[in-house]
Amino acid sequence: MHPIFTLQYGEFTVADKLCNTLKNCSVFVPASSQEKGIDLLLYQNKNGHNQTIGVQVKMSRTYQVGKHYSHTLWFNRFEPQSNADLFILTGTYATPSNNTKTSITNIQWENIMLAFTFQEMKDFMESVRLKKDPTKYDKMFGFGFNSPDIIVQTRGYAIERDMSQFLLQNRIGDIEALFT
Repeated sequence: MHPIFTLQYGEFTVADKLCNTLKNCSVFVPASSQEKGIDLLLYQNKNGHNQTIGVQVKMSRTYQVGKHYSHTLWFNRFEPQSNADLFILTGTYATPSNNTKTSITNIQWENIMLAFTFQEMKDFMESVRLKKDPTKYDKMFGFGFNSPDIIVQTRGYAIERDMSQFLLQNRIGDIEALFT
């Protein structure tokens, strides 16, 4: 038998984070890519009823291009699929370890994640506009951050805006409430 199942790194990190963060919840990974818009399923059996939340994951590399932020994420604008209940934007970034020597072996890799409900993502995508001409959509949007606790939208909006309320660690209660 040949292995035919693969999982993209971004989906793996999101699944791992959700498994370790959400209570009384399992993460299912579709074995086929036939279902567009769903990368993961959150599952919970509550009071004898099976409940699921469809999750779409978008991943970005992190870049160090700006003067104001040590890390920058870039995403292509997309049309949110209505069969996804939750959208998670994620990026992997390097941080130096506590070791005083700076070398490639002393780097730790961390993930930052933003979580949006379907309606929040739909509204957000509608707001992704060119700075010079807000009547037109920008084809990309981006975020900048210096620490994993504060993240700012740096592209796709007329001004920089704080998006920290959408950080996954700030949305756990909202995600658990989607099961009700």
